[in-house]
Amino acid sequence: MNLFRSEEHVRRWPLYYREVDDYVMRVSDWATVFSVSLFRRRLEPDYLAHADEYVDGYRTALRALGKRLPAPDRVLTTILFTDIVDSTRRAASEGDQGWRDVLERHDEVVRDCLEHFGGREVKQTGDGFLARFDSPARAIRCGRAVCEGVRELGLEARAGVHSGECEIRGDDLGGIAVHIGARIAALAGPGEVLSSRTVREAIVGSGVGFESRGVHVLKGIPGEWEIYVALC
Repeated sequence: MNLFRSEEHVRRWPLYYREVDDYVMRVSDWATVFSVSLFRRRLEPDYLAHADEYVDGYRTALRALGKRLPAPDRVLTTILFTDIVDSTRRAASEGDQGWRDVLERHDEVVRDCLEHFGGREVKQTGDGFLARFDSPARAIRCGRAVCEGVRELGLEARAGVHSGECEIRGDDLGGIAVHIGARIAALAGPGEVLSSRTVREAIVGSGVGFESRGVHVLKGIPGEWEIYVALC
């Protein structure tokens, strides 16, 4: 019986029910590793607001019993981050309603580009998007189309592309590859699509050209990374 009621357990149940004994705790086991106060906290109305904290506690308890949650599902994919350049200044000049109208048109442009190039929207990230692609070349070309499309709205966008293994978290993606993509996008200037060396080497012969932007240290990411601007 699982008394922890974690979202992670609920999400994974349909996929891993055959391994249920590996990560579900008996009442007697649960009582030996969790305090009464923690048990009471899971009954509080704001339980889900502390879900990450409780899931970490659940993992610790499982390890103490020689159990573990299933490993996250992972997928090799190409991720694209887009972002509006200088959005704060533009929002201030447009006003709330005007900026909302601009954002709606921006979102339409991005989604049209994603559909055209075979991308899948993962989520919106403030004034931008995170999307995934099966093809690195398509991700590059989509990033370029987004930058050109929003320019007609009087906006400047930038984009970053990286390929790597990502964790599937419901409808979201996670993992170090996502962080790398975000850091690369943050280095781009107005109208630029930047990529990692991984992407450049993956699409040799695709017709997409690249120019080196040098080696960079990406915040929070180990090592040094050579970054390229896409010329397409």
